[in-house]
Amino acid sequence: MDFELEPITEPGWEMVRLAEMHAADFFTRSSDHDNNRTFVHENMSSIRQSGFLASAVPTEYGGLGVISSHDCMVAMNRLGRGDGSTSLAFNMHLFRTLSSARGLKQALINNDKRRQTRLEELLKRVGAGKAIISVANSEPGADIRTSSSIAKKVDGGWILNGTKTFATGSPSADYLAVRAQYVNDHGEKRMGSAIVPVNRKGIEILDNWDGMGMRGSGSHDVVFSDYFITDNEFDDIGEYGKFNIGFLATSGGATLGLSSIFLGIAEKAHATVVGTIISRERHRHALIQSLAAENEIDMSASRAILSRTAVAVDDFYRAFTSPAATDSSPRPTPFQAVKNMACTKKFVMEKSCDIVNRCITMSGGSGFLGSNVLSRLYRDVRAGPLMQPFASMQAMEFIGQVSLGVDPNE
Repeated sequence: MDFELEPITEPGWEMVRLAEMHAADFFTRSSDHDNNRTFVHENMSSIRQSGFLASAVPTEYGGLGVISSHDCMVAMNRLGRGDGSTSLAFNMHLFRTLSSARGLKQALINNDKRRQTRLEELLKRVGAGKAIISVANSEPGADIRTSSSIAKKVDGGWILNGTKTFATGSPSADYLAVRAQYVNDHGEKRMGSAIVPVNRKGIEILDNWDGMGMRGSGSHDVVFSDYFITDNEFDDIGEYGKFNIGFLATSGGATLGLSSIFLGIAEKAHATVVGTIISRERHRHALIQSLAAENEIDMSASRAILSRTAVAVDDFYRAFTSPAATDSSPRPTPFQAVKNMACTKKFVMEKSCDIVNRCITMSGGSGFLGSNVLSRLYRDVRAGPLMQPFASMQAMEFIGQVSLGVDPNE
């Protein structure tokens, strides 16, 4: 395949090898999960057992030691070709793990013993295959700056109440990453976050996911009722209603991971249709050739922008967390870095939809049949432009503001 996305580090190559192995296996079950609307339990169990779960865990805690957002993005692209639902669930876990590994590094530099101990314990559990982290942040009417969930201070910690939606992968999760609004000692409204265990009193995962696509993703609602979060688990992440731009810029690899999953879905659709067309000797039709060419162009452009942006994310992270770096080349501001990720996500998500649309056209009437694999791939890929952070409409506003020198936090 021309212009293939490839890893750039040795641990990344092993991670991609595992992703390709899992993708081939998961594809054999993907239609059954889609037809039956069942969660991908066996896929997540396989990820635990193979060591893929611990890809971003440092080697001293039992992981592969992948530290590159770029290589994680490439692995998610390969996994997306096998099963979109599993890929979404794993992407949530993967980039939370990577953020935890990076957070541990900063805790060691800052001599933050509290955070160091907390993150070491979490990473050891992931490294041993005993911890899957999902994300429960989405809420009706809220975005990444706000939350209707409320954490109230009590002795020794916080009491959380709120309902989260689209908690992808929650049926297999051992921990959930959550956000909530709170009021600090100065009476200021702030945003806080925590990674908390699911086996604690006060949490209910509702079995209510009924998506048009990504049917096996287990993107259920999660209800927190007087759920206790310890002081050690709770972190301040910024002013309520504002973009925590440093956090977004240094953890933006998850956005690229999401984008590469949907490109992988589109690549699978294209490869499937091309194989069928060639086998039926329809490849000499001018319209088919034109549509195939447009797909190749969009896939090549999407791979290029994903790779370039992912390298820039890794470069920005190193510069942002290492002020003493000697490289004096110009660096983007945090807002510019996030704008570049938002541009990439919007471009790749929309091009992926275009590619699958053309695949259905290339297939003719058979492409409209529910039994055709394109039916699932089309419904799955349509989820991409709707996903946060920076769903298409929000992305346009943010990109325009930063490009014109307007502070999105004003």
